[in-house]
Amino acid sequence: MAAAAAAAATPIMPFLRPSALPRPATFRHFLRFSTTTRPCQAAQSSPSTASQDQDPNLLASLKASPTYPPPSMNSLPRPKESRASHRANHPRTTRTYPTRHPTHTTIPSPRLTPEPIPSPPALEPTHCAPNLSYFVTRTANNELPIYNLRKRGGNLLFTRVKKVDGRREDLCEALRAKLGLRRDEVQVNPVTGHVVVRGHWRGQVERFLRERLF
Repeated sequence: MAAAAAAAATPIMPFLRPSALPRPATFRHFLRFSTTTRPCQAAQSSPSTASQDQDPNLLASLKASPTYPPPSMNSLPRPKESRASHRANHPRTTRTYPTRHPTHTTIPSPRLTPEPIPSPPALEPTHCAPNLSYFVTRTANNELPIYNLRKRGGNLLFTRVKKVDGRREDLCEALRAKLGLRRDEVQVNPVTGHVVVRGHWRGQVERFLRERLF
């Protein structure tokens, strides 16, 4: 009985007792990259080490004397008058270059506006509209109905005058005398009643009609 009581008093699992804390050298290698240990290390570090970690320029500025910087390092004062205004108020002298040889002639610059066309002498009222035997009516845009046309692939050029009332043959005779054309070159289209002139004569026909107040 005594032996059984002694066996019951001894611990069955002695290895479950709490173990002691490990040495600092054991886990210091694993915690050297941890951010929680940096404040402690900074607090434990000496003042000389903390001063070495600071910016050297900041330390130099804190230790500088009140008289720094010396007068030799001060910048020049800003000028009262800007250089731009000085250049504008005092421009450089104009350089004179030798002129060209007299044989060189200058090319005249082209005119941007055409020269005015001299107005023709006024005709007598008997030779102007509406005293003529024919009359040309203007279009809705207040323009004379004169058109330059092409046919046969551009080989046949002719001018057409539309909206001619009255005696169209008299207009043909007047255009032949004005333009110096033959009889077969100025004719009246029997179907449309238009006056057809061989060639492009729009400008001359328009001036002819404007002189007669059409």
